Amino acid sequence: MLSYSVVIATKDRPERLETVIKTVLEQSQRPERVVIVDASTPPLELPESLRDRADRAGVELTLHHSRPSTAGQRNQGVELVDTPLVLFLDDDVTLEPTYAAVLLRRWERAGLERFGAMVGSPEVLRPQGRAAGFVRRVLMLHYYDSGASATRVRRSGKLALVVRPREEVSIPAVGAGGALFRTDLVRRHPFDERFPGYAPGEDLEMSLRLSREASILQTPDVKFHHAWDPRERRSSSRWQLRGRCETYFRLRHLGTSPLDRAAFAVSVAAEATLAVLDSLRERDRAHVKGYLGGVRDAVREHCGRGRPAVGDARAPGGGTSG
Repeated sequence: MLSYSVVIATKDRPERLETVIKTVLEQSQRPERVVIVDASTPPLELPESLRDRADRAGVELTLHHSRPSTAGQRNQGVELVDTPLVLFLDDDVTLEPTYAAVLLRRWERAGLERFGAMVGSPEVLRPQGRAAGFVRRVLMLHYYDSGASATRVRRSGKLALVVRPREEVSIPAVGAGGALFRTDLVRRHPFDERFPGYAPGEDLEMSLRLSREASILQTPDVKFHHAWDPRERRSSSRWQLRGRCETYFRLRHLGTSPLDRAAFAVSVAAEATLAVLDSLRERDRAHVKGYLGGVRDAVREHCGRGRPAVGDARAPGGGTSG
C-alpha cells in the first residue's frame, strides 16, 4: 500500500495529544512516522510509555518545538516527512481504526497522481437544527446542507457543508483536521503563515488552492470525530480572530461579481450581529469591537495590496463554525 506519515500541530494540550497519538497507533494501517510539532509553554515532553508503545508498533515518533502558528507548525511538519502522503491531525481528532487503510486503498486503486487529498466523513454530534440551518443559509454563513450531493463554496466564501455524502464526491476545500494529502502538493501549496497562533480559515484556504491542481475526494465509507472544545467559544479573542483571519482568507478567493460582493457583505453583517449579541450577553464590548476591527484590517489589506502571494506571508486549526 501507499505509505503515509502523520503531522500533528499542538499547543498546551498534552492529554489530547496522547489520545490522538494512541488513535494513530491503533490504525490497522499504521504510518511510517508521526511528527509532532509542539508550541506549548513549557515545551511538551512525551511519556516514555508512549514512545515505547510507538516503538513496538514500528512507528517512528518525533517531537519538534516551534513558535505558536498552526500554519507554520504544519508546514514545518511536512518538511520532516519523506512519504508520498501526509495525514494532518488536530490534537482533538479521533479516527476509526480502519480510517487510514480505507483511504489508502482507494487512493492506491486510482493511482497517486489522481487526487490531491482525501478525507472521510465527520461524525457530527451536535446536528444543526432545521430553523438554524435556514437562517444561516439566508445570511450567507456556513451551514449544513442535507439536500445537496457535495460540499460547495458559497458566493460569500463560506461553505455549504454536506457532512456525509451518499457516495464519494469531489469537494473544493477541506479542513486539515483529519485529511490525507499528497506531500508534494502541500509543499507546493503551503499553509499561509501570515498570522501567528490560531488563524481560522487557513486550512480551507490552502486546500482550495490545492484542489485547483488535483481534486479532493470525500468518502462516506469511513468516519472521524473532531471534538468541540468549549474554550473556543469562551475565548475573548474569538471574534477578533474570525474578523481578521477568516475574512482575509475569504477575500483572497472572493469572486468579483456584484452578487459575490453582496453575499460577502451580508455574511459580514450577520457575523457582526452575532458578535453584538455575544457582547450583550457577556457584557463585553470587545467581541463586536474585535470583529469589526478585524474585518476593517482585512479589507484594508486586501484593497491596499491586492491578493498577496503565499510567499510573502509571515505566518493551531481553523474551523468552520462561523
